Amino acid sequence: MTKIIIERSSEWNNKAREIGIYIDREKAGTINDGETQEYEVENGKHEIFAKIDWCRSQKIELNTIEGKPTVLKLTGFKYGAWILPICTGIMSFYFLGKYALKIDLNFLIGFALIGFLYPLYYITLGKNNYLTLKNKNL
Repeated sequence: MTKIIIERSSEWNNKAREIGIYIDREKAGTINDGETQEYEVENGKHEIFAKIDWCRSQKIELNTIEGKPTVLKLTGFKYGAWILPICTGIMSFYFLGKYALKIDLNFLIGFALIGFLYPLYYITLGKNNYLTLKNKNL
């Protein structure tokens, strides 16, 4: 027997949600925000992925070796932690300019719209890449 260790990073966009961990197509457990979980598995090949609602990570195939734990890092989609704060800042700047300073900043709406549409891809067509699971041992 050996261990698969999963370290979940702390992110605001999925902070209150548990993420399911699946090993060999069976739910092995759940992991909370900023938590580290250990799962004991038999030696050999295993398929592992993480799932939250209808979205999930890519499937990873691991070959575990006796006495050598495998460490995986679980995060949200790329730039997910930055998109909403940046879009909120752009919209705040737009409203400040429009109503307080009386400046026409309509071009900023396009940037904010692109930023709000970016996560939409990951919850629709890119649902199998919403979460990122990487092997830290490599």
